[in-house]
Amino acid sequence: MGSNKVGVLTLLLLCVFLVGSNYVEAQFCPQFCEPNVDYMTCSSSGSTILRPTCINCCQARGRGCQLFRRDGSAICN
Repeated sequence: MGSNKVGVLTLLLLCVFLVGSNYVEAQFCPQFCEPNVDYMTCSSSGSTILRPTCINCCQARGRGCQLFRRDGSAICN
């Protein structure tokens, strides 16, 4: 009887994984710091200028942010 429960649980977890994977969009970003970033703005913070210590274009896009150089030009497009 215990093996039936394990089988049903395994099947249920497999179904949840297969259905759930259709709704999750994973993004894997490299782990390095963009050297020319002076500030960033994010849609969640409005026009507030944020000063990240270490971020890159991939990470910024995933957060809905835009990176800028000291002269105000955008780094990521």
